[in-house]
Amino acid sequence: MEEEEANLSAGDGEEEEEAAERSSGVGFDFDPTEDELVLHFLRPQLRGFPPRVAGAVLEADPCGAAPWELLARYGLRERGHFFVARGRGRARTAVRRAVAGAGAWMRSATRLGQSVTDLGVVVRWSRAKFCFYVPQPGPGQGRQLRSAGWVLEEYQITDPRCYRRADEEEEDLYWVLCRVRRSGDHGRRTEAGAGAGTPPPGWNRVLE
Repeated sequence: MEEEEANLSAGDGEEEEEAAERSSGVGFDFDPTEDELVLHFLRPQLRGFPPRVAGAVLEADPCGAAPWELLARYGLRERGHFFVARGRGRARTAVRRAVAGAGAWMRSATRLGQSVTDLGVVVRWSRAKFCFYVPQPGPGQGRQLRSAGWVLEEYQITDPRCYRRADEEEEDLYWVLCRVRRSGDHGRRTEAGAGAGTPPPGWNRVLE
């Protein structure tokens, strides 16, 4: 009887652990579409709401380490999503962002888009795409750069009216959302191309 009770207790612990993993977003392939990134993660972050999935989007600067080192630091492999605070005075048109001792992110493309919430709020955003380059092996300071096979996509909401009132002062810092991935991992572009696994219930519900 005591052995049966011990087994039941162990089973309860495993169920609690699995429930915690589901609620935190661990154990499913977090691969949101652009609309989901902007509406369910970046906009709430700018409005001061808690994250939709705890730990799904981390606060870390992709320029703080080489992309493979950054992902390994957080137990990620093929891609990761990060919030980064940018200063209002920082140029939005930077074409090169150095990563000390590793290489540099070089801008390759920019595009504009818009997403619409369930209540009809239009959220306008931009996406800047960067590719990561590292120095070619060899002596000297003038070595050429080669692609390392990593991509950074930086999303920024371009119209502050969709997340703050007109009478609110402009903040000194604003959030952008970065997706870092291997160049062959294109992620989801439509709902039909969803990644494997099942996210916790309600993670993609829009906060109005």
